[in-house]
Amino acid sequence: MNNSKLRLSVVSIVIFFMVSCGKHIPGDVIQPVEMENLLYDYHLALTMGNDLSYDERYKRELYKEYVFKKHNVTEAQFDSSMVWYTRHSKELTEIYKKLQKRFDIAKNQMFSQLNKKLGQREVSRKGDSVDVWMDRSLYWLTTSPLTNNIMFDLKVDTTFHKNDILVLSADFSFLSAYKREKTPKVVVALNVIFKNDSTQAVTKVIDKSGHNELCLVPDSAYEYKSLNGFIYYNNSDSLDASALIRNIKLMRYRKGSYKVKETMVVTDGKEKEESKETKPVELKQITDK
Repeated sequence: MNNSKLRLSVVSIVIFFMVSCGKHIPGDVIQPVEMENLLYDYHLALTMGNDLSYDERYKRELYKEYVFKKHNVTEAQFDSSMVWYTRHSKELTEIYKKLQKRFDIAKNQMFSQLNKKLGQREVSRKGDSVDVWMDRSLYWLTTSPLTNNIMFDLKVDTTFHKNDILVLSADFSFLSAYKREKTPKVVVALNVIFKNDSTQAVTKVIDKSGHNELCLVPDSAYEYKSLNGFIYYNNSDSLDASALIRNIKLMRYRKGSYKVKETMVVTDGKEKEESKETKPVELKQITDK
């Protein structure tokens, strides 16, 4: 009897210390399970908002307000909680691991209902400045070969005009629970094929968290035929590291409707800073040096 009580006491002490040593999430921070469900609805609302026409863009805020109301939180509570999770990347990573699985399931269900032609998705959206991104706007990339890249291949139609400018943009967050010896990087590439089968491509290496854009200014007088590209996460230093890619957009602007930043100009094979015109780039060509 005494031995049984002793074992029970030891087990209780061990459990107490295991719980005590865990990361304590403040009471005013949205807890992980609730945060996961909230973020799932939140990103769906953002995606729906991005698909709205210009005249209906006012509904974007209504979509977000509906999400906050559904989960009984205020936008201020959500923002402050995201600040805490951003500072504690391990907890945020665990949430987005689960979100990734949920989005993958939803994506597979959607793709199973889509008819693809020649392995391409057709883009047809009218307007002088429109988002032609056809995939979801949120990805969580890891070092695994199965989840370290986003690839896209789009077939364009007559809504694309000569000299249309393309801007691929997203918010990048590098996550790691440990100190990194090497700087992780994300390689972004955008490649277009014109109707005369000539090509033009731009690439950019991103190694810091924040908003980034990749701009392609066509130097061909021919119309677009198709466009493709990828976002590739590379970090051989740590298997626990990852990158969160949010608010992905691929904007198409009519010539004259977009002011190209000097650091992003890519035309005639010349560039001001990071981007440059290259030959068509394939994922397999990227290797660590």
